[in-house]
Amino acid sequence: MTAMAKVVTAGALLLSASGNALFAQATPDNFSVAVAEEPDTLDMTSTAHAPGARVSLENITEGLWSTATDGALTSTVADWEISDDGLEIVFRIRDGITFHSGDPLTAEDVLFSHNRMLENAPQYARRARALDAVDVVDERTVRFTFHTPDAGMMPSRSLSIVSKAYFDRVGETQFMRHPVGTGPYEFVSYTPGTQLVLKRYDNYHGDLPQVEHATLRYVREAGTRLAQLQAGEVGMVMDIPYPDVPRLEADGFRMEYLAAHPTIAIQFHNLNPDVPWYDVRVRKAMAHAVDRQSIIDGLLAGVPEVTATVAEGELGHDPTITPYAYDPDRARELLAEAGYPDGFDLPLDIWGGGFAGLRETAEAASLYLRELGINVEVQTLDAAQFLGKIRNVSGDPEGVYVGISALPYANQSDPIEALNVAYTSRSPFTPFRDDRLDQYIDEANALLDPDARGEVLKKAFGLMHEEAAVIPLWNFVAVYAMDSGVRFTPTEKFFPVVMLKDVSFE
Repeated sequence: MTAMAKVVTAGALLLSASGNALFAQATPDNFSVAVAEEPDTLDMTSTAHAPGARVSLENITEGLWSTATDGALTSTVADWEISDDGLEIVFRIRDGITFHSGDPLTAEDVLFSHNRMLENAPQYARRARALDAVDVVDERTVRFTFHTPDAGMMPSRSLSIVSKAYFDRVGETQFMRHPVGTGPYEFVSYTPGTQLVLKRYDNYHGDLPQVEHATLRYVREAGTRLAQLQAGEVGMVMDIPYPDVPRLEADGFRMEYLAAHPTIAIQFHNLNPDVPWYDVRVRKAMAHAVDRQSIIDGLLAGVPEVTATVAEGELGHDPTITPYAYDPDRARELLAEAGYPDGFDLPLDIWGGGFAGLRETAEAASLYLRELGINVEVQTLDAAQFLGKIRNVSGDPEGVYVGISALPYANQSDPIEALNVAYTSRSPFTPFRDDRLDQYIDEANALLDPDARGEVLKKAFGLMHEEAAVIPLWNFVAVYAMDSGVRFTPTEKFFPVVMLKDVSFE
């Protein structure tokens, strides 16, 4: 049986399950959500993995600014003004905003949060690389000064705001155990590995949400999440496996789809001349070897899409660049030209995180590569191990790494963020390095005009495509399933999260 037939057959088996819906009695006073991702800490200013922490904690701890559900930048607790040269942003805190502790939000809290994140949150520290200083102008005014314009700072939504007065009063231990923020929900309790319980903050500065009491259940197994939804134990589930989508739709559950970070892709370390994939022809051969559309249709219920670079409508999208076509004959030609007509041994690391469909995709891709004689040896690593592996090989001329991972690429708040996080040599999480790409990224970071930045981003993504720096397999779509009486609007162009303020009821 060919790899393609195996993929389609496996997909048919996965899609054959059926069941009857038992809708949850989801109500505003008692609303439960099952999610796969548990925060690594309750303190957003100390998280080492902001995307995972944000899934639930952004209900408690807001950023200094945010995005609306349509992806546009919007004010939360402060308004702002950016200087013409992009070297200064002045934030003015809105009047009457308080933390759940009762403490008023002041400029000192912003400075405290910034300094704490510089020390404790490595992703923010990298994000703030162009930031020279954060200064308190007066009780409600803060000035950010940059040594070079940073187009990605605002779209990143990276600065979370916590209370200095509360920290000074309760100390580090209690601060970490009982978070307070300015968000629409207060912390009630947390049971590690089980759940986070919240209640509505009735002094919230924005519109009061409908949900009064909420429980976020941490359920890693997708089958268990679905069982809880069908049994009426929860009113909404995040991270629905794609093969289950047709059955849930047929059973009458309401579905919401969010094209979001990440892109599932093969990525390469390219600095070691002693490995086959150092040769771009080998990387392109691997790109031609995998039938992405068969994987999407056969294993993923046709839900995701694949793009060569960023998605249509994003800065840097070039419609003339298309994904490498599935062409095993061309793949064999390229391997022969590179000196590997009989294939080679390939250690392949797989991200073991909670993204639906990644494991199945990796297994199918391995089958396709083996048909070319590439002896794939798969190793699955959890998120911490995987990131540690990339950090270790990044910049190492003797490093050995090829992986299938959940990468920042398409459907970002701003594509420059993807490049800053995972593709510039400044980042410790950059296995593929190219001086030309670094130059494009630096140039794009300094351009505040979107049209001008978009033209440079086209060059950056075009170079990555030509060098086969990554092989996009499909772009992630977050699927939410919920009780038929529940309405939920996910936030576009950002990490998939569960913002309870955006839940309503018929």
